[in-house]
Amino acid sequence: MFPHPSAILLDLDNTIYVYAPCHEAGLKAAFLASGEADEVAFRADYATARNQAKKLIADTGAAHCRLLYFKRLLENRLGHTALPETLALYKAYWDGYHAAMQLDPGVRERLTLWQEAGIPTAWITDFTTEQQLRKLKTLKIENLVTYLFTAEEVGAVKPDPRGVDEALARFGIAPGPQVWFIGDDTKRDRGVAEARGLTFIYRDRDDVDFWINLLP
Repeated sequence: MFPHPSAILLDLDNTIYVYAPCHEAGLKAAFLASGEADEVAFRADYATARNQAKKLIADTGAAHCRLLYFKRLLENRLGHTALPETLALYKAYWDGYHAAMQLDPGVRERLTLWQEAGIPTAWITDFTTEQQLRKLKTLKIENLVTYLFTAEEVGAVKPDPRGVDEALARFGIAPGPQVWFIGDDTKRDRGVAEARGLTFIYRDRDDVDFWINLLP
């Protein structure tokens, strides 16, 4: 039995919707927008560019920025920065991604109950701010959580606790087991919860009724 929460902090990606099919749809859309014939080669070049970009920026919010991946992909191929082409791939990826997004059953109802109960809530996410705002709007839950804090704005990804610290400071609540952290990543989400002594609730993606059955 979890203690009754004084605040609830939540991961976003793969915690309230399934990430993998959205990313797959995004890559497919980017490939189609590229006008190329060899999808295998396109995906391989994307993976290479992604790894190169991540190596430079390491554990930061920008490490998840698809714009940087596509920019590097085209630079590797062309030997220069291709502005309109980079922006076109970036737009296509995210349009495809958002078209595939589906909120997990029970999420909206659970967030609404917490809001009505006056429980402070915040998203703590490692992604970039613009896209997280857009995802919440696509899922139509942009007004159901008090705050959003991204790695981009706090300067570090989980399990670094800076996002948690910022959220709890805004709430005026001390860290401890009375604060829940809900997430799908047993390294990053569990790690940040343990760093501040929070109650970690693992989002098991095999549990289709997770949000429906979650208390209180």
